[in-house]
Amino acid sequence: MRVLVTGASGLIGRHAVAELLEHGYQARTFQRSAPAQHDVEYVKGDVCADIAALCRAAQGCEAVVHLAGRGDVGESRRDPVGYAQLNATGALNALEAARHAKAGFVLASTQRVYRLRPEPCREDAALQPDSPYGYAKWVAELWCRMASEQFGVPTTVLRFFSVYGPGQQANGGSGVVSIFGLAALAGEPLVVQSAGRRDFTDARDVARALRLVVERSQPGHHVYNIATGHGTTFRQLAEMLVDIAGSPSSIEERLKEPAGRDLIADIDKARTQLGYEPCVDLRTGLERYVAWLRSSA
Repeated sequence: MRVLVTGASGLIGRHAVAELLEHGYQARTFQRSAPAQHDVEYVKGDVCADIAALCRAAQGCEAVVHLAGRGDVGESRRDPVGYAQLNATGALNALEAARHAKAGFVLASTQRVYRLRPEPCREDAALQPDSPYGYAKWVAELWCRMASEQFGVPTTVLRFFSVYGPGQQANGGSGVVSIFGLAALAGEPLVVQSAGRRDFTDARDVARALRLVVERSQPGHHVYNIATGHGTTFRQLAEMLVDIAGSPSSIEERLKEPAGRDLIADIDKARTQLGYEPCVDLRTGLERYVAWLRSSA
């Protein structure tokens, strides 16, 4: 089975391609730069500008896994049009490619479509994004539902929660695991700005969820949270990384966000319908990530 993966050079993309190859799939990537993997078929292109090339790349594939996008909340407030073009219109272009190829479609969406709240987020909750990034992903989700209802494209939306792992680099204000990890290794202060909790999810668990969706291709339109179901405060994350790194770094609290503004997933639906189960506990995942940061310094 051949799978087209867009945005394969990113954190999730690299892990997803490796997971697919390990389980016997053929992977074809559509991205702007050459892939790190040499055993992967590669088509160069931009999901916004090269629609014809994208449609050609999808031919012969049974599934399109759409990961191309940008994910910095703060940056999206400075460039809402750019985020809409890539995250929403880019998804529509990839859906069109899947439709013409008669392939299933999997969208990487985000926890940021939900309202920050102390209760776990369920897939049937009313959505309330707080940034252009979240709104653009919500629009992409609606395009998926449209393609399923109007054209019969099997579509699955996976809402990822705070993904981290080897390959992640700090990007503006996003990627707190990377920001804290680099500070700890440099012996610099780790600055905690929120009293809220997040559901930190190892990229290997995310890649496994993507493979499960490809394996269990279903007609219709489906939405799943992919996370661990457990919340961790930013203070706890900082303390864990300082300990793992053996760092002399201090932890400073400059809170701009109060307690209760959390993003934690209810993953019962993914467990029941996909057979998904998070396998990487947070400390184990962070130890692997810190080791990768050291090796890539």
